[in-house]
Amino acid sequence: MSSFALEDVKVLHVDDEPDFTDLVKDILESEDSALSICTATSVDDALSILQVEDLDCIVSDYDMPGKNGLDFLELVRDEYPSLPFILFTGRGSEQIASEAISAGVTEYLQKETGTDQYKILTNRIRNSVQSVRAEAAFERTEERYHNLVDTAPIPIVLFDEEGRAVYSNEAAVEFFDADSHAEVEGKSFVEFLHPEDRDVSRERFEQLMTEDQPMPEIEYRIQTMNGEIKTATVATAPGIYHGEPVAQAMVYQ
Repeated sequence: MSSFALEDVKVLHVDDEPDFTDLVKDILESEDSALSICTATSVDDALSILQVEDLDCIVSDYDMPGKNGLDFLELVRDEYPSLPFILFTGRGSEQIASEAISAGVTEYLQKETGTDQYKILTNRIRNSVQSVRAEAAFERTEERYHNLVDTAPIPIVLFDEEGRAVYSNEAAVEFFDADSHAEVEGKSFVEFLHPEDRDVSRERFEQLMTEDQPMPEIEYRIQTMNGEIKTATVATAPGIYHGEPVAQAMVYQ
């Protein structure tokens, strides 16, 4: 069993052999208590279940009467582009694998004899669901961050590892006398400072990015877009933006 905590994973297994779906259900649920397996013996039945159940993952055979597993995958991707879909098939070929990858399959696993395949399938399910949930959690965190920072009353600018501005809030655009966010973003942090303050700022930036620790507040002479010099206190701290390390600069007057 995988080491990370993952609970309440609802999986739909689709295969035209009902005895096989019953077997897989029993094995997977005994292999991992977090998994709850519902079954369907045709793509049409599976689509009906998909409309009413909140699923975390789909496991589907390829060779079925009527619509096959690839047909099902394409229908799922039209409505649920990020839902994990594992093609678990007894009919394997490079062409099927290639078509499945092109259609957006999450995993491709060929049926084999023995029970080891179910341990592999369990891990593929867990890993796929974990990845989707982690991405969703990251997106929620990013959204909360933007909601907080976008409307903050103090100027905030984020700089990437190269020292280029990658984000600015409304207060920063106003503070720098810029016409838009685009005028602020993309510039190096030293371009916002009086020339005599730039060497100190470079040393502090390098230390912050290396040690991943906040820096003490410091007073800088800040140069706006129209050349005006404003004296302000700047606090800097490490952060993460779009999954990448950044330096967060907050300006206080």
